[in-house]
Amino acid sequence: MTIKDVLENERKELQSVKRPYESVAFLITAVLFFQQFFYLVLNFYNFAKSSGGWFSSANFTNANLQGFIVRIVNIDNSSWIIVILAILAWLFYYAAIFLLVWNYARKQKLAKWTWTLFVAFGPTILFVPAYIWFVIYAYRSYLVRFAKRVVTEFKEFNPEQKFPEEQE
Repeated sequence: MTIKDVLENERKELQSVKRPYESVAFLITAVLFFQQFFYLVLNFYNFAKSSGGWFSSANFTNANLQGFIVRIVNIDNSSWIIVILAILAWLFYYAAIFLLVWNYARKQKLAKWTWTLFVAFGPTILFVPAYIWFVIYAYRSYLVRFAKRVVTEFKEFNPEQKFPEEQE
């Protein structure tokens, strides 16, 4: 399949009403990504216009940017090499999200846009680190089994029963 075919299939899938939550997750992901990209371009433009004055990460971080990229910028926000390194880290971050989450979910026929939204933008929206979202995603079947076992044991619990340590 060519990239054009993949994009066409994705468009058809998002327009179908089989999974409306996937279409909403795609729209939210796209808005947040383009907001972040807009601030990246704006800050880079201001940085280049001021002849390497300083690269502001203030608006960039408000657009759900991951902390390690801001730490790279803050090493020396007046250095072209550091700013370009931070932008490359930003590109690497989204390439990793694509390979680890979106592509895996697509191959497994799961909710790829929903999980991509949670992993990429969940940390600052819901105050949970990205690796926690990925762990929940990767081990969700085990977590559901564990939760079912806890609920079953809770239902079977008899409050009248005395444990050995409670008996006199």
